[in-house]
Formats: sequence, C-alpha cells, structure tokens
Amino acid sequence: MTDLGKAKQFLGLEIARQDSGAITLGQAKYIQTIVKRFGMEDANPAPTPLHDKATLETEPQGEREVDAGHYQSIVGSLSYAATATRPDIAFAVSALSRYSSRPFTSHLTAAKRVLRYRFVGSIDGVSVLKQAFAVGTDTFT
Repeated sequence: MTDLGKAKQFLGLEIARQDSGAITLGQAKYIQTIVKRFGMEDANPAPTPLHDKATLETEPQGEREVDAGHYQSIVGSLSYAATATRPDIAFAVSALSRYSSRPFTSHLTAAKRVLRYRFVGSIDGVSVLKQAFAVGTDTFT
C-alpha cells in the first residue's frame, strides 16, 4: 500500500483544508461540468433557484410534454449537488423532482433556472461556485 497523503477530491467533492483546521467542501468542477453538459454556460445568472411566482402543476394547460430522460438527468444532477454541498437549492430540486415521470415545458424551464442560479456567470469558476461549508476539527472529538 502507498500513502497518497490527505484527500483532495472524493466522489466529485473537492476537499480543502484550512490553516485553522477547518475542512471546506466544494463541487466547482462538478457544477461546471453539469452546466456545460446542459448547454447553460452562456446563460444569464438567476438571483434565486425558483421564480417567486412559479406555479408548478402536474398537468399545465396549453403546454407540451418534454423528454423525461433529459429532465430527469438535469434534476438528478442537481440533486447530487444539493445533497453534497448546495443545500440552498434543495427545496427547488425537491419540488422539481415531483414531476420527473411526466415533465412539461414549465418544469424544464424551472429546472434550467436552478442551473442558472449562481452556477453560471463566474469569472474564475470558483468565486461563485464555492458555496461551501466549514466543519471545525473540534466537531469530531
């Protein structure tokens, strides 16, 4: 066996150790990958994950269904980010996941808004994306 030192990345999570002993987790690279995968890298950033006037309905009138696989892929990718390091999008992702079996255009638009929420528009790819939380080492004593 070889000692590779302290982990810097694990399951898409970037691990940074601070001088204070805190550990910072982030997913900047993963988030950049999903933003690019869904073609949202040039989109304008959104100030909130969901629009405050958004009403998501099971069968919206006058809308067409969208590809469920594509929609599920977006929501699943967002769910991984919400679970690991982005609790700020957890409510929106939970609301969107209710429509995974039969999504409509309004659901896809809402999912793309979550992708635009603080995921795009950063200059260096870290300043906006590094919404991380710190855990002090005294927490685990």
